Amino acid sequence: MTSSRNEGDLDQASLDLFIAGDESRSASRTDETEPRSPKEVAPDSSDPLRDISRLEELAAVAVECRRCHLRETCNAVVFGEGNPEANLVFVGEAPGADEDRLGRPFVGRAGKLLDKIITASGLARQDVYITNIVKCRPPGNRTPDEGERNFCIPYLHAQMRIIQPEVIVSLGAAATQGLIDPRARITRMRGTWQQWRGIDVMPTFHPAALLRDPKKKIPVWEDMKTILGHLGLSDGEEPG
Repeated sequence: MTSSRNEGDLDQASLDLFIAGDESRSASRTDETEPRSPKEVAPDSSDPLRDISRLEELAAVAVECRRCHLRETCNAVVFGEGNPEANLVFVGEAPGADEDRLGRPFVGRAGKLLDKIITASGLARQDVYITNIVKCRPPGNRTPDEGERNFCIPYLHAQMRIIQPEVIVSLGAAATQGLIDPRARITRMRGTWQQWRGIDVMPTFHPAALLRDPKKKIPVWEDMKTILGHLGLSDGEEPG
């Protein structure tokens, strides 16, 4: 009995340390010349989130996270939402102002466009799962840096382990860099199948990029048709 209790205490201690972060490690992060990419994270056997099997439980841990400084400046941890058994997951880069205010992913202008894309694909928002690489809004809506992505990526790893989707759509450069390659360029990688821990990944442009340049809607819809075909679904109707 004593041995079992001690193991449990150690598991809880490692989880507490994970969500609290390590200030000395965070402070020295900028001195590292080669930060570890998500492909180099520790094996699941040493992952403090490995025993979490429900998204609700994982979200409760994420709300208490202090691994980086972003939680100090945001209003909410935007964990993700949708079907916990979804075959299709959309991953963006980080919450914006609207998402931070409401605590939900993709609810601003870019989110409304993503909703149109999902609807045109013959799906509903509740059929898929939507989340971000980073769960807290960076100040000024800036792109999260690699250190912030690496601190937060274990939550995405755990989300995908629990959901087990067939396809992940990485929306934009930051999401693609976080999942596939920190040097990835979305203009070169979009529309090509990638692999992440045995899951098929399709990088495409972020909906915000489509708002800035409507011409990008055409390649994004081509990517969606490829994804729908891969999932054995109809091509849907091209969104306006």
